[in-house]
Amino acid sequence: MSERVSVALVGGDTPQGAEFLRLALAHPGLEVTGVSARTHAGQPVAEAYPTLRGVTRLGFRAAADLGEADVLVLADAVEDGPTEGTRLTLDLTGRRVAEALTPGAGWVYGLPERMRSALRGATRVAAPGDIATAAVLTLAPLLERGVLLPRGLRLTELRGSSTPAFAVGHDQADEIARALPGRFPLEFTAAHLPGLTGLLLLAEAWVPDGYSDRDVWSAYREAYAGEAFVRLLPGDTPDPDRLRGTPFIELGTSLALDSGRVLLTAALDPRGRGGAGQALQSLNLALGQPEGTGLDFTGLLP
Repeated sequence: MSERVSVALVGGDTPQGAEFLRLALAHPGLEVTGVSARTHAGQPVAEAYPTLRGVTRLGFRAAADLGEADVLVLADAVEDGPTEGTRLTLDLTGRRVAEALTPGAGWVYGLPERMRSALRGATRVAAPGDIATAAVLTLAPLLERGVLLPRGLRLTELRGSSTPAFAVGHDQADEIARALPGRFPLEFTAAHLPGLTGLLLLAEAWVPDGYSDRDVWSAYREAYAGEAFVRLLPGDTPDPDRLRGTPFIELGTSLALDSGRVLLTAALDPRGRGGAGQALQSLNLALGQPEGTGLDFTGLLP
């Protein structure tokens, strides 16, 4: 293999930063040369994350002490650290998403199934939000092919949490609206529930007269033919629990033919497919490496 690509990570003590660090350390084409943390500066990485014992001898530094690297991964919005990698800057904080969805702003939206051509050779990539990833991959192919009517779209997020919480609206609503084809009203509700693992999206929509679930699955199969990390589940139910630590998204559907109402479902791991795992996939594309490198974990068996 050719010389490995150096990676500096800002925010190794954030959830997305920690997951990216775990993946990058196992990636055969990457060498993590520095990782910063607000709360653990000076502490060995393996002391903060015991699962990395024997994997790395790196220690956390202040962001300002990170040296130059080919790739800079931003998982924390610190003010005194580096701002650019010499080959690639990968932002996981959400701060650059609006720019990535603005033509000509210099950033690429890191959703490989939608932006693969633009990601190849990109130098600045903004990672999508987790619920935005689920919503766009669920809805965009159907809207583009006329399988969904562009009205009455209602999205519900179900997410695991230590305490229950409920909300109307969503902080990723604007991102979703801008990333989807066309402009139409979207309604959002969210429930954070103890006992739930990962992220589950419910999308209520309507199909035109005469359409059936076969039209839905035909559109999905056309859009995602050959996509390694999209699992289509006709007749089955997406389950975020089996996706822990994986780069996959599962898509399912249920259609009431008499009313034309359809319930689309999607499941993913917010730190895998919805975050660091997808970011690593984008990194591979940007650097010309095989797209699935370092993303071969398919989940735990029951």
